[in-house]
Amino acid sequence: MDSSGNINNKKHIVHCRICSQNIDINNETDWIQPSNRQYFHKSCYETWRAQPTSDDDWIKMIYDFLARDMKVSYDYFLCEAQIKKFWKENKINPKGIYFTLKYFYEIKHNSWEKGHGGLGIVPYVFSDAKAYWIEQERKKRGFVKELEQQAKTRSIIRLTRKEKSREKYNLDDIGGEE
Repeated sequence: MDSSGNINNKKHIVHCRICSQNIDINNETDWIQPSNRQYFHKSCYETWRAQPTSDDDWIKMIYDFLARDMKVSYDYFLCEAQIKKFWKENKINPKGIYFTLKYFYEIKHNSWEKGHGGLGIVPYVFSDAKAYWIEQERKKRGFVKELEQQAKTRSIIRLTRKEKSREKYNLDDIGGEE
């Protein structure tokens, strides 16, 4: 704490999830936190969001969708196992999983609570989701590409830390009468 009572001079170092560089979140302004315990430089995050082309990037987009768009908690290890299983057994790639989740939860407004923190619904609704996205593409040429681009370049929300107000106690007031 400095002489003016400001506690922001203390360093709070985190790492950017893309470039692994240090970020001092108390003193730097060029960072964002899209979900709990995930910190990025703004430029790294914008670049990452603009280029989800590989399967690994689509897997990150799945977790970003769950954490940022749906704001739900999920079992990471269960989801990882299910993504691998769907890919191997059902031939559903991560991009297909992403669009299936988007269809089931955003379009159909189904509840996340029934999923028990996992993605188990994906193989059951994949064909319906696929038919839906094909129909949307048939109605409006370029709709799916536009949706992909929108998912890649959404506006970035900067979460700011709120300072907690703490009550100050005078230890002389707490002590009993002597």
